[in-house]
Amino acid sequence: MVFHAPYPLDPDPTSASRLRPLRMREAFAQIGYRVFDLSGSVSRRSRAFAALRARIAAGDRPAFLYSENSTQPNVLATSVRTGVAPLLDYRIMRAMRHAGVPVGVFYRDAYWRFAFGRASGLRGSIVPALQKADLVGYRRNGVNFFVPSRPMADVLGLDDDVCSPLPPAGQADCSEPLPPVDGTLHLVYVGGLGGHYDLDVFFSALVAIPCAQLELVTRKPLWETAVAANPELSAEQIRVSHLAANELAPVYRRASVGVLTARPSEYWSFAVPVKLFEYLSYGRPVIATRGTETGRIVEANGAGWVVDYDRDEIASLLAHLQEAPEEIAERAAAARAAARVNTWADRARDAARTLSPQSLEALL
Repeated sequence: MVFHAPYPLDPDPTSASRLRPLRMREAFAQIGYRVFDLSGSVSRRSRAFAALRARIAAGDRPAFLYSENSTQPNVLATSVRTGVAPLLDYRIMRAMRHAGVPVGVFYRDAYWRFAFGRASGLRGSIVPALQKADLVGYRRNGVNFFVPSRPMADVLGLDDDVCSPLPPAGQADCSEPLPPVDGTLHLVYVGGLGGHYDLDVFFSALVAIPCAQLELVTRKPLWETAVAANPELSAEQIRVSHLAANELAPVYRRASVGVLTARPSEYWSFAVPVKLFEYLSYGRPVIATRGTETGRIVEANGAGWVVDYDRDEIASLLAHLQEAPEEIAERAAAARAAARVNTWADRARDAARTLSPQSLEALL
């Protein structure tokens, strides 16, 4: 199979948008595919594309091409200083179509359709136009769209016959036992702050419950902006760090419960954060907000608690959980069960089953 991404893969990602493609590439190899890597800078992708065409011409036809698109338009997915080739990725997919190779594209986000996701000035006009051009190119090449959730297909105007849900996943075999009960409720939040990552009501509830403590992992610039806007983030109950993905295991070992309590919005009605499945994979039940896709998943799996975006309701739950370690253990067991059937290898098999079921059967 061919793994395509219009940017270099980061071996030590600090953001979910760069973690997923790395995990998916690893997962295709894990389930048995020979992976031809068609990611990287413009010059690297051009060279790899030429090599791929030569292999196809020689009779070595890949089972399918799977692509992880960028949150940016393809032409802006890498620095313009390393080269610009506006039609390169379109040409790659067109060549695959002409060769009879099925193509699937994971369409990561639709933030550009919302006001909060648009830059100001000229860039704010150009980026949506380029995103729409990418969508037209994908459609012309007859790709199968993979999206984080079924509701996102409606946002993009995609029909079921060309679209399949492919949510994030977690690593297999990384579940950790809950920390010892010590009278304190240990929480963890890993993710963004500000904008559509509005957790202010949760922070207000947290500081009202002295027996609750939060480990908060976010990027340093986001933290500096957020703490300047919300003094409650300076509370002694909140411990802040700025870590890469491979540095998070000790944080999860210290925590009993994960937090994903962003303010509900149209965006969160379809968005699915990678961290949800990372929490589950470590065996951590999750507090999620009602009216979000995250909340729906948590509730469907019994893997945590779903609350309104309400200070008093959240504070009441935190106080209750501090006195209910057996309930946390019960929901943690459900989190582990959900994680076992939501690994990156499961997602790679789902993608392969959609694009080339016969190739997957040959591996089994």
